Parts: sequence; structure tokens; C-alpha cells
Amino acid sequence: MAAGPAKAVVLDEPTINGLAVYRYSWTDSKGLKRTVSFKKEGAGNTGHGGFIVRSTFQYVASGVTTTVTANSSSANEGFGYFVSHERYRKFSDGASATIAGKIFKKDDSPLGRGFTASTYVFPTPANRGAIRFRVNYPRYGTVNAAGYNANTGEDSPPLGTNPAIYKLYTLPVTVYWYFADGADYPRVVTKVDMAEVPGPDRVSFDLRGPYGKLDFDAGSNPIKFAFWGDRYRFASITTPLTRNATWTWNQTNTGARYTALVAGAHEMGLVEPAPLAASKINDGYSVARGKTSQTYNGGGGCTDAGIPQLLPCDWEWPYQSAQYELPQDDSNAPTTSEKIAWGSTSLYGMSLTATYDGTRSVPFTGFPASKLLTYHVCLVFGRTQSGGLARAVADAGGTYNCSDTKTQ
Repeated sequence: MAAGPAKAVVLDEPTINGLAVYRYSWTDSKGLKRTVSFKKEGAGNTGHGGFIVRSTFQYVASGVTTTVTANSSSANEGFGYFVSHERYRKFSDGASATIAGKIFKKDDSPLGRGFTASTYVFPTPANRGAIRFRVNYPRYGTVNAAGYNANTGEDSPPLGTNPAIYKLYTLPVTVYWYFADGADYPRVVTKVDMAEVPGPDRVSFDLRGPYGKLDFDAGSNPIKFAFWGDRYRFASITTPLTRNATWTWNQTNTGARYTALVAGAHEMGLVEPAPLAASKINDGYSVARGKTSQTYNGGGGCTDAGIPQLLPCDWEWPYQSAQYELPQDDSNAPTTSEKIAWGSTSLYGMSLTATYDGTRSVPFTGFPASKLLTYHVCLVFGRTQSGGLARAVADAGGTYNCSDTKTQ
């Protein structure tokens, strides 16, 4: 396909790393080229498609333009698909487990890249691009509404163990990607459709898409830092990142939500393009929120990890990130695995009007009248900077240097 005019979003369909892809190319705010390549569903590819297998950006230093390439580790790995975890439920036999795991011996959080993805490429003007992927995501729940005790965080009464009282619901999940000339970052819009669920208090789950891995530092550097922002800013301090890294999570976040990892000189992260007060996401519970590694559990670190660690317990991180990639048998060992994802409370699907994050109660709509959950994030990929690139984008506001959702 011939190159498009200057300052255009160009779609072509090459083969990259042996995979047939949709590749979007555009010019960013500095006049430099960026690309994102999505694996196609079918087209001779093994497995399924609908997620990024390569992304590039350019930077200029001392008059020299350098292209940085982030690749997936394999044909069936990449970034940008949907994942959700069921909430752990309280059962009448005393067990605490997911419905999928306990009752049906199934994975409670299947990877969205394991399902057939239908694709639609939007016709757009030269300065825009948009593509949509849709999968049918399975979610176990109860046939009838189940009670919930907000004070204990448990089902009340506990759930029975007869499989007949449960149902496997299908939740169509649609992920839209938008690109705009002059904007550095693509926008990702995720829509989770609960139309098949009769009403609230049947399913209960979190939102972890977009999810996955790209080798964003174009090498094998260990993760240097983890950053995120919900109501407070988190920053790891000692480097590289290990389970015994010191950290702070007590500075008020005055910008948007974000999460990011740094490896080598590069950073990959997600930013919700809205002020925190307008966020569409509620956090899960964490006793570490608002604390530091010196004040969290009296400086003793996570109290329920398999091995001692200073970091907050893995389940307390508001966004899935490097916590599950760090070695389980050595608290002082780093990781080179660059997984990143979004995150939320596991109470979506419930009728609660507020959730408690460990420090305060926050208004909540877990089962909207439309039965449609919608949220936006922007994919930030670039050279890191002091304090974090994603944090700087989250603090800047305005357009967040991110594409809008226009297709005309």
C-alpha cells in the first residue's frame, strides 16, 4: 500500500514476525512516526487475534532519530485483550473460592486472547483511524440474586454448592482502538455488555483489560520502577523492582488514574483520560493505600505473602502489573517480564451504591441500568522521565496527548 500523505493515519496489512497484522501508522505531536500492529484473527495466523503484537515510537537525541520497537514474546502473546477475575465468594461449606473454580473446576479469569475475535475496521478520514475487536467472554454467576454483606465483604447468606443454582453467562466485550494524527497515544475504549444477566447480584467481577505483555524496553532489562495513581500516588524507590523494594503510596493524586512500568530507558503505561473525580473505575480494598513501606503493617510488609516482602500484597495492587511476575522464592530478585493491565474492584455486577477502598467509601455503579460498563484508557509508550512519563501525562489533563473517539 502506498504511503499516505504527510500527517495522516495510515492503515496497511503487512506480515510482521510471521503474523498477518493490521498496522496503524501516524505522526505524533513531535512530528515523529508511531505504529501499532494488531494480530489478525485467522488470515493464516495460529491462535486468535485482536491484540497488539508490535508497537514503535521514535525519539531524537543529538540530532539522531532512533526507532524503539516493542514486540510480543510469541505469536500468541501480546497486549490489549480483556481479562476479568471473578470475586472470591463465601460458600455454605466454609470455603472461600470463585464459582468457576469451586463449582465447575474452570479458570475464573480466562485470557481474552483465547477467544475468537470479530473485527471491524472503521472507515475514517486521513487524519484518523479506528478498529474494533469483540469477544464473547464467559462469566459464572448465580441464577438468582445473591445477598452481600458490605461490612464483611462476603456473601450473606453463603452460597450453596449445588451446580444447579449457578449459570454461565456470556458477556460480549468490545474493545475499540482510536488513533489521531498529532496525538502520541492511542485511546482504548472497553465495553462490557451484561445484557444476558437478568439483574444485579448474580455476577461479580473486576476489569483488567487492556492486559498483556510487550517487550517495551526492546531488551532484557529488569523492571526498574513501578508507578501508579489512584487516589494516592504509588512509586517504588529502590531499584530494580523486587518484593523488598521500598515505596510510597501516600501522596495525593491531583491528576488522572495511571499505572506504568519502567525498564531500561523506556516506559509503558495506561492513563485514564479524565480527572480522578470523573473516573469510571472503583478500586478494590487495600490496607496499604495511603501508607509507605515504613508505615504499612508497621514496616513489616505484606503479612499474607508466601515469603516476606515489603511491597503491598499482590492482591492489594489497584492495577495488575509486575506483582505476579516477581519471583515467588526470592524477595530480592527482579523480573524482566513486562506485564501491565488495568484494574478495579471485583464488585462489578453488584447493586452496591458505594465501595470501600481501605480508607474511605466511594460512590459506585456496578450494574448500570443500561447493563453496559464502559471505560477509557490511553496507551502510553515512550522514553521515561523523572517521576514517570505516565504520571506526567495524567497530570497534564486537557487532551492527555491522546486520541479522541471521532471517526468522521
